[in-house]
Amino acid sequence: MTSIVELLNVSKSFNQKLLLDKVSFDIQKGSLTTLIGPNGAGKTTIAKLILGLEKPSTGNIKVSPGLKISYVPQELEFNTNIPLTVEKFVTLLASKEMKNADWQRLNAFSEFNSLKHQDIYRLSGGQLQKLLLATTLLQKPNLLILDEPTKSLDVNSQQEFYRLIKDIQHESGVTIFMISHDLFTVMKNSDKVICLNRHVCCSGQPNDLSNNQDFINTLSEIGFYAHNHDHTH
Repeated sequence: MTSIVELLNVSKSFNQKLLLDKVSFDIQKGSLTTLIGPNGAGKTTIAKLILGLEKPSTGNIKVSPGLKISYVPQELEFNTNIPLTVEKFVTLLASKEMKNADWQRLNAFSEFNSLKHQDIYRLSGGQLQKLLLATTLLQKPNLLILDEPTKSLDVNSQQEFYRLIKDIQHESGVTIFMISHDLFTVMKNSDKVICLNRHVCCSGQPNDLSNNQDFINTLSEIGFYAHNHDHTH
């Protein structure tokens, strides 16, 4: 497979605090790569670097020329003084190339037809997240970066979300880079998992990592196992 994004010994400091330390990995075209790690590990910083919102202190980031990148943040805040319906919001975000099948898929996942006349800021966190996820996926980017995409979704909606991703990937070949704490679905759905704690603790395919001690230790730091390892090299 072809790498569309590559980080080479990337370090990032802010106010003399080291956020990332010599991070290296690549994102391969058409894959679903998931980044996991404890709070403060630098996961969102990685997303900002790939998007070009931040620059590395040292190291290099290679992005394929012409790569169309879309990003879904953890949370999205709206000015409640600005009248913006769900329908208008989707129209602003949606690709002009969306077909009837795309709108049907959007409605099936987010109940768009029943929500379209509501003000966007009146939606619940789960409703807004589903709408944002579905609309962004249907923009047909080359690379989609998702920051905790299932955080506000219930179990059934999480399963629907991953089915939607698989459908879109199958049809369009979009590459997914996801930040997540949803470990069950990470192991079930990811092609590659990267464990981060300011540096890359381990990375690989889920089946290969399931018995990897560094991977188990990273899960422990998130709160799934007890251990005494601090991930220092």
